Amino acid sequence: MTATTLMMGGLAALFLTLPFAVMVFLKKRGGSWLDFFVGAGIFFLFAMVAESAMHNVVLLRTPLGAMLQSNIWLYGLYGGLAAGIFEETGRRVAFRFILRKHRTRVTALGYGIGHGGCEAALLLSVTYISNLVLLSMANSGELMTMAGAGGARPQELLAAVEQLRAIPAATFLWAGFERISAMALHMALSVLVFASETQPGKRGLFFAAVLMHAAVDFCAVVSNAFFPIIVTELLAAALAALAVWYAAGVYKKLPETLGKPE
Repeated sequence: MTATTLMMGGLAALFLTLPFAVMVFLKKRGGSWLDFFVGAGIFFLFAMVAESAMHNVVLLRTPLGAMLQSNIWLYGLYGGLAAGIFEETGRRVAFRFILRKHRTRVTALGYGIGHGGCEAALLLSVTYISNLVLLSMANSGELMTMAGAGGARPQELLAAVEQLRAIPAATFLWAGFERISAMALHMALSVLVFASETQPGKRGLFFAAVLMHAAVDFCAVVSNAFFPIIVTELLAAALAALAVWYAAGVYKKLPETLGKPE
């Protein structure tokens, strides 16, 4: 078994289980599994369905799409704002309507790890499992047999296998590092949006969450275009750490149990 296979398999397993492990920890501190699954569901609905549908229209079916994709700065700004607006609006909907009666501050953390955990599972674990299946088919000769029978698809898959084999195994660690940063960021942003919905005079925290989310994504997209992956991931981690630091201050000021919703 190659180092690449071990790395992808290990990371896929880690990010399928880590969010649940974090939620088990939070459950012992008053969290609810409903918070977790609502976070996962809202991420899927608002980011994977609604936001993706907008990208499909804006980027592929309008003249604006060509302009955005030809300018990394505009593309990063567009992508960052889209992610911030859709995902933070999803959080707001969840806390205002679905989790309205969940009045403990740990609700924000449970929602956040559900949101970030779903993202990690879909973007990393599912992708790596697909890659492992592809590598297994290549190693068993099944892809070669399919390619010998003709058709463009097997040839494309063989090219994808060669690309995977060319990636240094250590590179996959950075993807794992990115998911850790992202999950921490999602928990922090969830705290801000939760506070904005439950604390009088704190509505501005929702807009702060949108801007923080947009800033992290913008910096990641632009940095990735100009610098090595290590620079991009360390920058994203630093920005996520700042968001966590700010959200921690907000979280400490929240009462452990809030009053009944108005």
